[in-house]
Amino acid sequence: MKTHTACSTIAMMLLLSLVTANMAAAQLMSVCVENSPERRGEIGCSIIEKKALPVGLKEPAFWHIDRFDSPERARAAVGPASVAFEAAGTPWLMTIESQTSDHHGGQHVAQVGPLPLPQAPKYAIQVQSAAFLPGMYSLLHHHSGVEAVYVIQGEACYETPTRAFKLQKGETLALPTGTPMRAVATGSTLRYVLAVIVYDAAQPPTMRMDEGTGPRLVACK
Repeated sequence: MKTHTACSTIAMMLLLSLVTANMAAAQLMSVCVENSPERRGEIGCSIIEKKALPVGLKEPAFWHIDRFDSPERARAAVGPASVAFEAAGTPWLMTIESQTSDHHGGQHVAQVGPLPLPQAPKYAIQVQSAAFLPGMYSLLHHHSGVEAVYVIQGEACYETPTRAFKLQKGETLALPTGTPMRAVATGSTLRYVLAVIVYDAAQPPTMRMDEGTGPRLVACK
């Protein structure tokens, strides 16, 4: 009887530890803010910069991602439609433009697009950098423009009403204006992504959605 009780106790302790571990893994991501802990090498989502794009931006428009060997060179390459910053120990230049051959003096990493721009008289760009642990997830939300992401480390997944998009290191994704979505850090290592939202300058870039009445999303697995 004592042996049975001891075994039951051990089994219960193991079950509780597994539940606790799963709860710890499934944590809500912090919202994106300026100067988040991500800027100091911790977990978080940073709004790097919001910037008005040049009047007359038309399709086709692409998101160009260039890597530089120094922050100074990245900043020197900044134009009216680009933003320079550092993330994961690397200087980056993000540019929204129709030109597909000019890499602005850096090493071209990726070209995302053409981006499905929203109908708007003026556009703005919000650049983000986010690092989260596996199992963490965002609130349900949508954007007033296209959101594009690039994975620089780990594995990322984006839940939408039609499918779940799973991305590995070096892969990209562009989701059209108004797409209900949830970001999920999948895999087993730190998930680090860069993102841009090209949106209607007259609207906020991101809007939260009601978790209870929002659409059903295809789950990341």
